Amino acid sequence: MKMEDLEKALTEQIMDLKINDEAPCEDNMLPTYFEGTEDDYLQWLEMLKTALASARNFEIHCWNGEDEWINLALKYGTLKEDEWKYGKIITGEVTSEFKKMILEMPKPQNVDIFKRITPFFNLFLDNGFQSSHYGLELYIRKE
Repeated sequence: MKMEDLEKALTEQIMDLKINDEAPCEDNMLPTYFEGTEDDYLQWLEMLKTALASARNFEIHCWNGEDEWINLALKYGTLKEDEWKYGKIITGEVTSEFKKMILEMPKPQNVDIFKRITPFFNLFLDNGFQSSHYGLELYIRKE
């Protein structure tokens, strides 16, 4: 099989994947799923802005090879010692500088098959806000 054929077959398989509405999350979490559109980005941004108002700490997950985003996150936090061999975890305090960076970051240009909302694979805040899979899944703790 040629590499082009393999890439095409894999892309078709990935594009056929559907969000599992039964995705595991804590019982007290409200899931929101996005398609990565500009409207989704604006909604995600508003939800993030609300969550940042009460957050004190963050955790960002990036895959190995996402050096630009790892280095950006390291400007606001430190590398967490962890056994995740596929990526890096950066933790830090939610400062006004961090808020400014994350809220003013433009939506990624989506040059791959993911229609990303954020360049960070996961973004967690200590108040229960969970942005996963490049912002395409969002979980907020129920009040």
